[in-house]
Amino acid sequence: MNELEKEIQCCNKCGKLPKLTDVTLQKGKCNILVLGESPAKDGWIISKKPFYNKEGKLQASGKVLSKLLSLCGLTIEDISFTEVCKCIISNRKKLGECSKNCKPILFKQLNMLKFDIILTMGKYPTEIMLQKENLKLKDVVGKTFEISINGEIKTLIPIYHTSPLNPLCYKGNEEIFIKLKEYLKS
Repeated sequence: MNELEKEIQCCNKCGKLPKLTDVTLQKGKCNILVLGESPAKDGWIISKKPFYNKEGKLQASGKVLSKLLSLCGLTIEDISFTEVCKCIISNRKKLGECSKNCKPILFKQLNMLKFDIILTMGKYPTEIMLQKENLKLKDVVGKTFEISINGEIKTLIPIYHTSPLNPLCYKGNEEIFIKLKEYLKS
């Protein structure tokens, strides 16, 4: 990862935004990768655990995701996790542009992991992985797509972001995770 960390630190495509200082990915025991948008300045980059704050408590998005994963008999620690953007973005208007800029680095990370299922959290991770711009998230959430990463076919399932600011964070995803439980059994 050192080479990848250097590449991130030297990148200025998004300007002089603060960057991740550690690109270590959470590698869970199941074959699911959750792909988020960008690191929060007070989140896992400090705690070193996705969805946890520096006090070791689940953040609001983590609480919702944890509740959804429990529908499948999983925990946050069971999943693998990374984010599209490698910069800490405080202006959400830059999220689309920065997501595109970080795509090459993201795919280098994805090539290092073993997983079969990707859950994309929100619009920009979904657009990057489906390689389509201006998607209406509601048109693709919960649908199953086959994509190729490094010649391997993976299953991609877009979900609504689990932030409680999103009114669909739990109810919009509940049925997806119930179906995911059945999918994991097969």
